[in-house]
Amino acid sequence: MINHYQLSIPGPTECDPIVLNELNRPNLPHYGDLWLAFYLEMLKKLKKIYQTKNSVYIIPSSGSGAIDATFAGLQGKNGLILDNGTFGERLASIASHYLNETKIIHKNPGEPFEAREVKNYLQKNKVELLAVVHGETSTGMLNHLEELSQICQEYNLLFIVDAVSSLGGVNLSVDQLGIDFCISASQKALGSIPGLSTISISSKGWERMLPEKDISSWYLNLRTWQRYEKEWGDWHPYPVTLPVHLFYALNKAFDIILDEGLEQRWKRHKRISDMLSDSLKELGIALFIQDKKYILPTVTSAVLPEEKTSEDLQRYLRDEYGIFIAGGVGTLRKKVFRIGHMAYSAQEYLVKRVISAIADFMKL
Repeated sequence: MINHYQLSIPGPTECDPIVLNELNRPNLPHYGDLWLAFYLEMLKKLKKIYQTKNSVYIIPSSGSGAIDATFAGLQGKNGLILDNGTFGERLASIASHYLNETKIIHKNPGEPFEAREVKNYLQKNKVELLAVVHGETSTGMLNHLEELSQICQEYNLLFIVDAVSSLGGVNLSVDQLGIDFCISASQKALGSIPGLSTISISSKGWERMLPEKDISSWYLNLRTWQRYEKEWGDWHPYPVTLPVHLFYALNKAFDIILDEGLEQRWKRHKRISDMLSDSLKELGIALFIQDKKYILPTVTSAVLPEEKTSEDLQRYLRDEYGIFIAGGVGTLRKKVFRIGHMAYSAQEYLVKRVISAIADFMKL
């Protein structure tokens, strides 16, 4: 029986052993002088990774938890959600629990959004925010943010970005793009284990958020986190018990990112993505995203020849090589397979193992 599996899936990612080793550190209270110095230094590192001067928080939850908290604070507003994949659909679903009206521009999975279409919609409909998934892992698609940022500025909209699968692996500057709420999570391109979400919040985001008492949540209430940051800032600037060891691991992952350098890290992810795409094409496997400029550098989605199935490929790689890859999700569950190559997983030797295993499968 295989004791260790290679995780070449869209998340959670493989972790650098020195990140995992942080889980062996002795416990420490999540408050007081020693912890506070460590915690505040983590926030400084996170700001560098987000490329922002905005408020940042690390919340014990999945990425979806921070998305939930974002929309909870904007309850009652009218919003436009851009949906071209499973996680765009999820974004709209979460928003619909809180917004007064949730409008959606639907695209087929893998189809890009056109700025003209978004503008035409806004000319006819009044909304106060626009939300989009940056890296749509269900299709391996990178949704471009530059034109959407300009539209949000032109129409004075709050700009909300789900960067769960892109932050740490794709160039993303919160301040340059004017993103008001940018959400990510620990277990993907940031390179740590599951359990923590991250969020940056602009001054405009704070200004347009409801008062704390009007937000129908306590734990996932960004105003609550803001209040504790102010009132308990000298010893316990957060409202909950923090999972200390998850913070240790994520802090080490931050160090790895910053030591490598953001630009070098983005280049590495792009190089590995290109290598994998070229190799799949050589094996007669089509990429799901055909236009190179929309290929997500952290996840590749591909389609097997008709006589072969994604389920068989996943089973073969798991049983014969100890490699996990993913199938599709939603309507694409059986049509495509997906390979994650982010953070520690975006290494040539690991991706070459995947390519070699797929090549053997194609000979069957």
